[in-house]
Amino acid sequence: MVALPGEGSATTYHLRPPGGGTQWSAPADGRTLRPVPVQATHATLLAGQDAVYDPRARQGSVPVEFHFDEGTTLDGALILTTAELERLYAQTSRLLDAHERALGGTS
Repeated sequence: MVALPGEGSATTYHLRPPGGGTQWSAPADGRTLRPVPVQATHATLLAGQDAVYDPRARQGSVPVEFHFDEGTTLDGALILTTAELERLYAQTSRLLDAHERALGGTS
């Protein structure tokens, strides 16, 4: 940070990347200074937990663990409508068939 609002004549944040580089400004209310969120790289099934179907909501919930690019994880749920469950079933069935063929199975 080069200058904070209120320091000298600064009415905005004056910033520069660590180690130098091009300086830029941000509004004094800090609305553009929010941290950049980490990116999820993938999700895996959460061990020891099973999927559940809620007939009233007509949705399924699959417990997953989200993995982020900086190495952290977060437990969550993949919520699927009936149509999405059918699509996922068709896709995973094709994957299992391909796996069987790769192993020399009869599928």
